[in-house]
Amino acid sequence: MNCLSINIQGAGSLEKRVWIKSLCIKFKVNFLVVQEKKKELIDLSLVGSFWGNLVFSHAFSPSRGASGGILVIWDPNIFSHNKVIISDWYVAVEGVWAVSRMDVLLISVYAPQRDDCKRQLWDEISILIASFSGECVVMGDFNEVINESERFGSQFQHIPARTFNQFIDQAELVDIPMGGPRYTWRDRWGSKFSKLDRFLVSEGLLLRFPHIMGLVLDKNILDHCPIVLLEHRVDYGPSPFHIFHSWLELEGFDEVVHNSWNSNVVGNLIDNPWVIFKKKLQLLKSNLRLWNSSGRYHLICKRKILQDKVEEIDASLILDGGSADLREQRVSTIKELTDLDHLSRVELA
Repeated sequence: MNCLSINIQGAGSLEKRVWIKSLCIKFKVNFLVVQEKKKELIDLSLVGSFWGNLVFSHAFSPSRGASGGILVIWDPNIFSHNKVIISDWYVAVEGVWAVSRMDVLLISVYAPQRDDCKRQLWDEISILIASFSGECVVMGDFNEVINESERFGSQFQHIPARTFNQFIDQAELVDIPMGGPRYTWRDRWGSKFSKLDRFLVSEGLLLRFPHIMGLVLDKNILDHCPIVLLEHRVDYGPSPFHIFHSWLELEGFDEVVHNSWNSNVVGNLIDNPWVIFKKKLQLLKSNLRLWNSSGRYHLICKRKILQDKVEEIDASLILDGGSADLREQRVSTIKELTDLDHLSRVELA
């Protein structure tokens, strides 16, 4: 059971869709939830652009004005749905998880801002869960926190948080602990942080999937971090050899190709031109692997340094609010991270 939930602030950007598709492929996602699409209508080509292949089913709750909207996509070979319930604030899908033959109710949430609307949402979800005899997973942007430690830089509201906790207890749900960043949302300047996105599951589901775990991913170009629910990690085996268009723009690529092709790979022992051609290709592939591995290592190191810098700045901002210069440094560092991630997205595209 691999579920991905992400708030994307509009679905118009191809870059966002390519990135989400890469996450679906990487984590072998079989249930995807996309919030805040800002679309009133949606077509199959747009739905397919989020997914890793052409085999999918979907449900859609249109946006309300300038914000909102929920798109749910799933693999029909893994999850066979029986019923779909669509609301302004959630999409619920009842069905059977094929591998375990388990009846499951999957509810994707995009909670409203107003407290009275959130109370209404919690009541509606509680009724859905109470009327369902199988296991439940509630996921998405709840726009609420459980306790004061899940919010920084903005005022903690005790009454809405207490109402949210009562909903979780009465519905007999479990908040899945998640690895990765502490908060799932932050503003552009790093002055406000909150854990708004989470997975709530029924206790019986934990018994059926004992190795299930939650993970908060890097937020990339968004202000919400994607969250993923994984049953286990998968060994994808050795990676195949590819040449990407982006390599043609990188320093050293021309030199590696030129030197490899001009190398005397077999001496004078072989006169067959096809054998020589094959040997040259093998050497070129080997040298390109070494060149790409070295370049990728330097990019990973640079990204780690930048990510550590952002976390260090965030820690300072959380402690004392930080200075204007520190906030400017955060914006510029995020820009560098975005540029590095763009190179990876070009390869994925």
